[in-house]
Parts: sequence; structure tokens; C-alpha cells
Amino acid sequence: MKFLSVILLSITLLACSSTEVHLYTRYLSDTEIEKISSKLEESTFKVVTNTLAFPETISQSTLLYSPFIKGDKTLDLLINSLSNIDWAIPNVEALVSGNHWYSKNSVGLFLLPDGVKQKDRIAIQDLANNYESHNCDILVNLHLNKNNTYRLSFTNKINARTDHLKGSWKIRSYPYIELTSTNERWWFYFEIEQKVESDKVSKINIIELKPVDRYSFFPNCSFANGIRI
Repeated sequence: MKFLSVILLSITLLACSSTEVHLYTRYLSDTEIEKISSKLEESTFKVVTNTLAFPETISQSTLLYSPFIKGDKTLDLLINSLSNIDWAIPNVEALVSGNHWYSKNSVGLFLLPDGVKQKDRIAIQDLANNYESHNCDILVNLHLNKNNTYRLSFTNKINARTDHLKGSWKIRSYPYIELTSTNERWWFYFEIEQKVESDKVSKINIIELKPVDRYSFFPNCSFANGIRI
């Protein structure tokens, strides 16, 4: 019986040995990524990480898979492996979610820690991006970096001052974001707005930062970033 159990386990592992797990790490810490990847690799899955945005339909930890995935027990093994390190997968779906497609022997794994992503607000990880000026005559880019620093880049405009161009950013009280210059002399406040617009190609998820005051460096400018969904 013990010998038979070993054979069955070997067959199960062989079935999923080439299964590729696309792990979406956008909302995970480095420690979590390492722990999850190690556990799945122990179960002979091949882990490929990325920091891509989640499809708009996903609001909880989700496993997306092809219905033609190899091995009847592959999904069970994957879910059980995650459960062993306290990651529950409440949502398992076949085929397509948003623009994400998984081939014959691969799955998409979207993990959301408790409380990270809510429908009525934008996660900090999603705010870190490059924004272009909007509704004004000045061409300026606002870069919000993942390490909570910011940088303003002006096109065809020379400012006598430069101490406002770099600094740090944080959520002061949602939906308001605060930018503070490195020398703590300048503060800029914006209201975060999320909306979906459409063109002839597809829908576009837009995050717009609207100024709460008129700032002389970029008067009346808001900043926007759009991602096709």
C-alpha cells in the first residue's frame, strides 16, 4: 500500500511538473513572494512572477486556468500547497478574465492579502505610475515611484526653482494624496479619482489626480494615467 501511494504521488507530481504558474506579485511583499514561490516549486510547479495590473473583475485571491490543463489533480495540488502556507483561494475560474489568457498547461495566480484592494478605493501599489499633465497648457510628467518618492519633469519650461521637483508622496487620508518636496518646503495635494472611459479599441481604466489648490508651478493641471482593460 505504501508503495502504491508513492506511485500515485509520483504520477500527480509528474502531471503538474511542467505546469507554469504566472504569479501576480503586485500586492505582495518580497518575503511573501519568496515564500509562495518556494512552496510551489517544492510541488514541482514552474513559477513565473510579474507585477502586472489585475483584471478589473478580480477583487479577491483568484486562480485562473485553462480547462485543458494537464493532470486531473494539478489544481488540487496547487490549492493545497497554498493552503499549507495560509493562502486561501476563494475564487477558481476557467479560461479568461479581462485580457488575461492562459495556455494549455499554465495558470494565473492572483493573490490579494486581506484588506489590500477594495472596490471603493485604489491600492497604493496601483498609484505608483507615470502621469501626464491634463487640462492645462503646461507639459509636465509626474512620476510616483513604488518607494514613495516622486519626480516632476517639465517639457520646454525652465523654472528658477528646482527644489520642488523631487520628494516623497503618501496617502494623507483617502482619497487625498500628499506630495512633499525633499527640503519639506513645498506641499502639493491631489484628490484621487478613478474612472473608466472607452474608445474604438477598448475600455481604459484612468486614474486622475486632481489638484485641491492652484499651484503656481503647474496651474490648474491635473495628472492622469490610463491602462487598457
